[in-house]
Amino acid sequence: MPEHRPPNVDLGGYLLGKLEPGERARVEQELAASPQLSAEAAELRAVVELMERAAPAYVVPAGLEARTFRALERAIGEEKTDREARVKAPRRLKIRLPQLNVPLRRTAMAVAVTALLGGAALAGSLLNGEEGPPGSLELQASLTTPDGKRQASAAVRETGIGRVVSFDSRDLPILPKGEYYELWFVGPGDSPASPNRISAGTFHPDPEGRSEVTFAAAVDPKKYPTLAVTEEPGDGDPAPTLPDVLRSAR
Repeated sequence: MPEHRPPNVDLGGYLLGKLEPGERARVEQELAASPQLSAEAAELRAVVELMERAAPAYVVPAGLEARTFRALERAIGEEKTDREARVKAPRRLKIRLPQLNVPLRRTAMAVAVTALLGGAALAGSLLNGEEGPPGSLELQASLTTPDGKRQASAAVRETGIGRVVSFDSRDLPILPKGEYYELWFVGPGDSPASPNRISAGTFHPDPEGRSEVTFAAAVDPKKYPTLAVTEEPGDGDPAPTLPDVLRSAR
């Protein structure tokens, strides 16, 4: 007769170290008594270890965890409805888990979502304005136009997964439709004939000319210490369109 999985065993909380001592002891007793549960825990432990390498520890903003799990529950419900109705829908990006039995797949998904909240907290905090960008400040720069009439500021912070660049300007002109601004890290010897720069990303000001944008970058500001902004046409050419409209002092 096949062994049944013990009910109400929170493997995800146990593997993530989220249980109270009494509950943790109860789960350990169940693991010792159930080879099936021990096998499931071993499979899930690999998922937890992978997720822990994805991003450094970070404080989850208030409400982010609850919103994430509500979204997960809605997605599961929608998937079930679609499957029952057998309606063909556009393919969606899904997290693919190892071939596990159904209860274990659900537990693994919950473990993965919980572990990923550390990385998701960065995006959530920037979108919601609940926290400032994390990391240690590497570069603080003021950018000006050649005539000195317009200014912008930028900060580069180092984190465990690269750099976070915060850019702020208040009076950039609105560009024609199809054009955009681009922020660059500029290195020594940069020139129109021999560019030495790496793009941090593109942006558009709001209708009042203000820009408060955040980019993720993998550039070392010690090697590319100058920041510059160019106006770019939407022609698909990745080369910078010079001259710079904003530039920081080296």
